[in-house]
Amino acid sequence: MNRREFLRVAGASTGAAVAGLVVGGVVLNRESFAEHVGDEFEGGPPSESEWDLVFQDTFSRGTLDATAWSIGWGWGTETTTSPTRIVPENVQIRDGALRLRGTHEGGGIQSGAVNTKNKVTFGPGSYLEAKISFAGREGFHNAFWSKPNSEKWPPEIDVVEIWPDGTGWDDRHISKHHVHYSTSTEAGDRSSHENLGASYTPGGDLTKRFHRYAVEWQEDELIHYVDGKVVRRWLDETMLTALSKGAPFYLMFSVNIDGIGTADRTEEWTEEMVVDWVRLYENQT
Repeated sequence: MNRREFLRVAGASTGAAVAGLVVGGVVLNRESFAEHVGDEFEGGPPSESEWDLVFQDTFSRGTLDATAWSIGWGWGTETTTSPTRIVPENVQIRDGALRLRGTHEGGGIQSGAVNTKNKVTFGPGSYLEAKISFAGREGFHNAFWSKPNSEKWPPEIDVVEIWPDGTGWDDRHISKHHVHYSTSTEAGDRSSHENLGASYTPGGDLTKRFHRYAVEWQEDELIHYVDGKVVRRWLDETMLTALSKGAPFYLMFSVNIDGIGTADRTEEWTEEMVVDWVRLYENQT
């Protein structure tokens, strides 16, 4: 399977998507993008002229785009890592942003998550980026991440995570960037699971400021970025082979509660993980 076959874009065929940007089912080139959503265009990969913008969501339509997103993690609305259950009412599109929140009712924990499984997927030759601020409550594990569309795990690419656990300043000021893979390189081989991670200090409280978090995935390297700056360049051949064998991946935004740390249930939870926009690019060659 070649690189272009890894990419599937909601609302258009791969061939049409490569020609331009898909907005509400309409394919736009870079020039018409500015006319469609305005002149401001922040972020993007290095050497942007060598990339095609193939998917984006600015969450400006007022409702979640069902052609690109499903509510929940890709495998469902519950997880073995916490008591969290994903519910639709905790996924909101408001003020031009995706907002994921947590609530506790009737002794249970509810939260928000969205995924693009079977709708928008990607592989080597891609650049994925989103502008995010995080929910700043102890016990809230915020994540922008991806895993194989087949649900075989590992591998996994965590574009960015933060998990306030009450341990100190780093809870809200340091971003975390991880890659999970199997040293056998076979997708789904948990017996040889490895977890490599890096951290970064973007500046300020990450629950009060927006930053741009991205990953560039090539056949011979994987690069994590924050605000366009390289956080870590991964070159391990075994890791890269394992990732490629797991492709295509889908992407997720999620808040998992009480998996790391414990949220105070005596208080009302008002914190939100807020996603201003997300974009996916593909190499032109």
